[in-house]
Amino acid sequence: MANLLNIGLTGLKASKISLKTTGHNLSNVNTEGFSRQRLMQTSNNPVIKEGLIQGTGTRTVKVSRISDENVEKNLRNATSKYNFHNERKFSLSQVEDIFNEVDREGLNQIVTRFFNSFRELAVQPENVTVRSVVRDNAVMVVEDIHRIRQTLNNISINLDKKAEHVVEEINQLMNQVSTMNQKIQILEVSNQETGDYRDMRDLAVKRLSESFDIHTYTDNNGQFNVAIRNVGTIISGPKFQKLATTRVNRSQSLNDSANSLDIFFSERPDQSLTGKFKGGRLSSLMKVRNEDIQRLQKSIDDIAFNLVSSVNAIHERGFVNRTIQMSQNENTPAMKDSKGKTTGIKFFRALEDKQDAGMKIELSEDVLADLTNIVTALEPNSPGDNRVSIAISKIQHQKIFDDGNATLEEKYLQSIADIGLQSGKARMDSEQAEGILNQQKTVRERISGVSIDEETANMVRYQHAYEASAKILKTADQMFNTVIGLLKR
Repeated sequence: MANLLNIGLTGLKASKISLKTTGHNLSNVNTEGFSRQRLMQTSNNPVIKEGLIQGTGTRTVKVSRISDENVEKNLRNATSKYNFHNERKFSLSQVEDIFNEVDREGLNQIVTRFFNSFRELAVQPENVTVRSVVRDNAVMVVEDIHRIRQTLNNISINLDKKAEHVVEEINQLMNQVSTMNQKIQILEVSNQETGDYRDMRDLAVKRLSESFDIHTYTDNNGQFNVAIRNVGTIISGPKFQKLATTRVNRSQSLNDSANSLDIFFSERPDQSLTGKFKGGRLSSLMKVRNEDIQRLQKSIDDIAFNLVSSVNAIHERGFVNRTIQMSQNENTPAMKDSKGKTTGIKFFRALEDKQDAGMKIELSEDVLADLTNIVTALEPNSPGDNRVSIAISKIQHQKIFDDGNATLEEKYLQSIADIGLQSGKARMDSEQAEGILNQQKTVRERISGVSIDEETANMVRYQHAYEASAKILKTADQMFNTVIGLLKR
């Protein structure tokens, strides 16, 4: 009789826990990262009684979390790749917008108009209005080069700020994972269920994978560890290595810019990690900053420097458009007059090298001060001489870039085409990575996700099992009362 009661009690207990577990699953059907749970139970050890092997009911083992380690790993990898390509797509679209010629004239058109104004000046070298147009067009060239170069600088600065926020998120997530490790370790010592904490840990690890490629492993001491590919272990059980950021000077930066962001472990500030990350948002931000934007910055600097050098080399050989005194003895022109120099005048302010040329390009003070300092004549006192203007206008079609292989227009269009190609590829890669990520999410959902229909069916099944176990107890009670009644007679 006692065995029958025990069988009924074990059945009640198992059904109650199963119902509780099913209810827990249903309440978390929309919880991100939740893995459905099942009660693992087995039969109690049988006993031999009256020569028969008799069962003693059921035994609850544990509440098991339905999860597949390989599926979680594939999901993390897909998450990392998607965030890398998606962040790159977004960043490059901002760079691409700089050269958008739908709403404004592009640099190529402005430069063409600049050289065309010199051609017009060659036709009317004495026309003051045309000279003014030349200077105005030159100012527009300078301003647009400044605009492009400064916008590239601003995007680079914004990428650094964004990377700083990502590092802060990473530190918070690492703290969450290490805290979950500690809680799981404490609960496992006392054989308590850790499924929900493992879900929280897996979710935090997946969010870490948004920032860079990671892999997880369990060491010989049973500690759950997280490592960044190409960097090393960042979480070991309840401990983690905090990341930190600082600003470095130009010589130490990876993008040849002053006040550039550098990332390192807070306990090892002398070991830079900025260029070591693979995959994820952080790697994407640094790649765009250190490669794509830097390549464009250097290209714009190259255009500005060669434009300045080429125009100045011709312009300073000519003479100003005003009467120049000649010496009586040697019949040579005076090098200066009351307004300043008469020859050797630079059209643009001279640049020493290509570094930051796009930011430094300016019209010379002489040209800004006096229109007569815009040189057209190769000889003094030659009003109709237009050889300097013609020579400057021809620069537009001269191959002065890439060791004589590209004109100014070709160089600029190559730069635009390159960033357009990279941006288009990033969009395509992002779409493909998103498709793969959605597939992995579907696979995980199929294995670990909660099905309302399935859980509802289970709830009815466990409810019936509970009622059946209760009937066993009721029957045992009736049998017990019958025996007691017989004994009282």
